[in-house]
Amino acid sequence: MTLYIAFQGGTHGHFLRYFLDRFSIHTPIIDKSPFTANGTSHKSSIKYSDRFSLYHPTQMGFKDANESHCVITVSNEDILQLQRTVYIRPGDIKLDTNKDYIKFTGFPKEFNETISIQKLYGLKIDENTEVPKFILRDFVKLGFSDSNNHGYIKNNRELLKHKFNKVYYFPVNSFWDKELFFNHLSNLDKQFNLGLSIDSSAIKIHNEFIEKIPQLKTRNRCRDIISAIKEEKSMLIENIDIVEEAYIYSWIESTHRNILAPFTNSFFKNTKDIVEYIRWYPPFYHGMNPTLPNKRN
Repeated sequence: MTLYIAFQGGTHGHFLRYFLDRFSIHTPIIDKSPFTANGTSHKSSIKYSDRFSLYHPTQMGFKDANESHCVITVSNEDILQLQRTVYIRPGDIKLDTNKDYIKFTGFPKEFNETISIQKLYGLKIDENTEVPKFILRDFVKLGFSDSNNHGYIKNNRELLKHKFNKVYYFPVNSFWDKELFFNHLSNLDKQFNLGLSIDSSAIKIHNEFIEKIPQLKTRNRCRDIISAIKEEKSMLIENIDIVEEAYIYSWIESTHRNILAPFTNSFFKNTKDIVEYIRWYPPFYHGMNPTLPNKRN
């Protein structure tokens, strides 16, 4: 029996395949680490068995519904964490989004944002185009503002729509929590008789996996910043990435629907500045934001 892992790029399907293949008693021994220099589990030198196979159904089409499947699912609450790594981990892209001007050099076609950005903003972009940071931030912001139509959520609906006869749904957020991860592994093992043998080395591998996603250490940072804004407290805004900036801008515009966030490469340095921006936003600029979903629809 082959267990097919159906997943979207960036949702840790490679790590799950490695983990199952390594710790199943039904497969040959694997003693190598799966991790690349980028922290992903994409190391190509590992020889896997045919007991586990992975694929992207929304790009490659679905396998036979009678085949055993583990489907990695995504919820709206997962989007921020996934989006923070989407320009770095899937395909080992390592796109530097901290610069004021960003080049999409070497961006894989399956993760290519440039076509969507060109259509939306009426711009021509190639590998040598220096795209202002505020354009990419705004593009990401729109995904948060209409999360039900975010790419991850739309693809997740397609995954859930497909009817498999033998399937286990593995939430992506369980990878980020040790207890949840091993609980779902136990359930998956029972359903498909995988013969998993979990020992201290399995826990060590999962710990390494967590350590190699540094964004998890600041997973609640946006929540804390937004709480400070709501309470009108002064809090420094330091070292946040472009996706977190986009998330905060989305919150500003979704909460204060007559206000548009600034179009500049620089970002607010303190929550007090955001509070004052909202307070002093000129009323004669007020107008329903055309990018919010209920206005568009």
